[in-house]
Amino acid sequence: MLRFSPNPNSAHRIHWREWGADAFELARQEDKPVMLCLCAFWCGICQRMDEITFSTDEVIALLNAYFVPVRVEDAQRPDIDVRYNKNGWPTLVFLTPGGDFLASVNYLSPTDFSDVLVRVHVGYHRGDHAAAPARSRMLESAEPGEPAPVRPESVREIAEIILADADPVHGGYGSDRKFPHCEVNEFFLRRYETTRDARYLNHVRLTLVKMHQSQTHDDAGGFFRYSSKPDWNEPHREKLLSDHAGLLSNVLHVFELTGEAFFQATAEEIIDYLERSFRDSREPFFHGCRDYIRIYPQRDLPEGAILHKAKGMFSLTDGWMYTDANARTVSALLRAAKTLRRPDLVDSALETLRFLQARGYDDSRGVAHYFDNAPRVWGLLTDQVSMGSALLDAYEASQAGVFLEHAEALAGFTLARLRNPTGGFFDIAEKGPAHLRYPLTLLTENGATALFFVILHQATGKPEYRDAAAWACQCFSGDFTSYGLHAAEYGTALQAYLDSGG
Repeated sequence: MLRFSPNPNSAHRIHWREWGADAFELARQEDKPVMLCLCAFWCGICQRMDEITFSTDEVIALLNAYFVPVRVEDAQRPDIDVRYNKNGWPTLVFLTPGGDFLASVNYLSPTDFSDVLVRVHVGYHRGDHAAAPARSRMLESAEPGEPAPVRPESVREIAEIILADADPVHGGYGSDRKFPHCEVNEFFLRRYETTRDARYLNHVRLTLVKMHQSQTHDDAGGFFRYSSKPDWNEPHREKLLSDHAGLLSNVLHVFELTGEAFFQATAEEIIDYLERSFRDSREPFFHGCRDYIRIYPQRDLPEGAILHKAKGMFSLTDGWMYTDANARTVSALLRAAKTLRRPDLVDSALETLRFLQARGYDDSRGVAHYFDNAPRVWGLLTDQVSMGSALLDAYEASQAGVFLEHAEALAGFTLARLRNPTGGFFDIAEKGPAHLRYPLTLLTENGATALFFVILHQATGKPEYRDAAAWACQCFSGDFTSYGLHAAEYGTALQAYLDSGG
């Protein structure tokens, strides 16, 4: 199902196709380039692209005549987004019918985009493009070198890289835009538990307090996705389920370490907001995000819109179920049940987990990524690992063996279908057209995978799971400077692996 801006637009007049082999086959038959539009449900600039550029007659005519337009949302297809996204959303990528890269741009006005369309069309038919180098770069990134021994000092090196980027005044990381970076907060908290170096705990405390005191914290509940200013006071008004799951885990962890009432209260506030604003009213799962959009003069609100407390805003909900974000929410709620002594949260979390098991799991294909009216996109590493981790948390909370059995089934699928024979684990189990021909071995996903296998080893005592954790860690070594904040999840996993006896 294709979705467009909730504000008035004519983008639906473009002959959009969903990503798949059929779109590239049509491009081959008609000898046309593919124009891939990568967008996000909550992205204001993407909405503007629909309302202005994609609603212009000339752009519509050019796309329909000379291209095969394909539309993809990042939350639905993170596997496509990671391969083609250039500098954020919208990313507009031009591909050959064989799926090789021609060019890419971001938001453009109708005049500028029409000019690009003409130039790509003419250049493609002249043959003056260089697709092969792009294909070579993708292949190179998909084939890391041989596994190297795990370096214990990598954890300290990653911590020092991130500490250098920590903002001592406003909290968070970097001196420009501010994102929650919950995975970095978790790495710092675990680093504090290992070293008792107060810098790590103090910075996370500062970050969470400053966020809560700022406009990034919504008085109506929850936290906006990020701020354009370093003091957290220029928020972009969208709220993501995955952020709230991460923030809940962060504040619970700080409360466990300090006993400070502020963090207990913030945890209760986030739980209330999740249940009130993200929980589906009919099924036991959580929606992917809420977007806040300015009301255009003299227009009716879209169906399902809710007026927001802020003047001139309404909110819309992405009502689809995303497995990875829901699984992380289950894990956070189970942690809250233990830390806050709220057994009612166990029942709520397990109900969601059973829904994920029933609606989005297949023995031969693993876990599906999202569910609208049916499960979609099978076998992504991020879903197998987040679901597996939630199952282990459910086993710890309930001691029901069925959860451990299912976690081991997902581990078996991951080892059989996603293991990279040269080191680490691939991001996809099922290949597809264009750059989905090339599975990738990604640092952040392998960090989460290593942590899952460490915890599974602790739960079962089976040495093959600890070996799998080592396999995920060993394909990354050397200098982590280029990864910056994105090395945090790997650092957390490596520390857990070392603590488990390595």
